[in-house]
This record gives sequence, structure tokens and C-alpha cells, in this order.
Amino acid sequence: MKIRCNTTIQKCLPAIISRSKRTPGLYTFEEAQLIKLYNQYSDRTDKWKIIAAKLNRTHQSVRGQYVNHLDETIDKSELTKEEKLKIDDLQTNPRHHNKYYKKWSEIAKKLSENRKQGRRTELQVKNYWNSKERSQKRKSKSEEKSYERISKIMNINYIMDC
Repeated sequence: MKIRCNTTIQKCLPAIISRSKRTPGLYTFEEAQLIKLYNQYSDRTDKWKIIAAKLNRTHQSVRGQYVNHLDETIDKSELTKEEKLKIDDLQTNPRHHNKYYKKWSEIAKKLSENRKQGRRTELQVKNYWNSKERSQKRKSKSEEKSYERISKIMNINYIMDC
């Protein structure tokens, strides 16, 4: 395995972390605490790679965990009615389609503007929208099924032929 020495922090970091050495699965409490050491490396451009090497994870995984779950500026409360309406508008209004359609990070930034309670994450926005879409699909399927059941019971074709 190649080793790259980073003189600023006086530690050698593996340049390539093999897949077999990565820790799969959920983050433990200790890992979450270590990720909070983000503040120690926040001024560095390679902060996620440094933290990932310490945790034996990928930098994308570490960044995602911090940005979506551990950052103290995240507002973890339920989305407000106004926020939900704003997301709906940005997703369905043709005026916003090119700029915001399924661009969760852009929508999260838009929602987080001028908020005192903290920011919204792209994951919160995406989960709300996908949940709403699934719910609408289930509802439309159940409406179709009820129509089919009624038509079978009443035998609409027979009535129409008479």
C-alpha cells in the first residue's frame, strides 16, 4: 500500500484505503465523536480524506455523515408547512424546473436562507419529496383498484350492452 506523508499534521496517511479495510455499516457513537473533530481540520481542503483515513471509511461517507447528520447547524425539526409548500412549488412549477428540479442541495440552500433555527439538509428535502411522491402513487393505485373492483361487481359492460 502506498503511503503519503502529510508534513503539516506530521502523520502518514494511506493514499489508498482498500475496500476490505473499510468499516461497513452504521456509524458508531465513537466514530460520530471523531467526525466532530471536523473542527480540528476545518481549514484544510483535504479534511474529509484525513478524517476518513482515521475512521477507515471513504471521504464521501464521512462527509455525508457530518453534513447530513452531525453538523450542529442542522435544524432537525419537522419541515414546516411553508417549507413543504416551497419545495412543492420548486419541484412542480415550470418556472423553476431548470434551476431546481430534483436539485436537492439548491433547494436546501433556498430553504435555509434567512432561517434563524438552522439549515435544512438536502437529505431532508429529498426524503420529504420522495415520501410525498410514494404516497401519491399509492393513493392513485388504490383509486384504480377500487374502480376495477366496482366495475367487476357491477359488470358495467353487461349493463352498457342492454
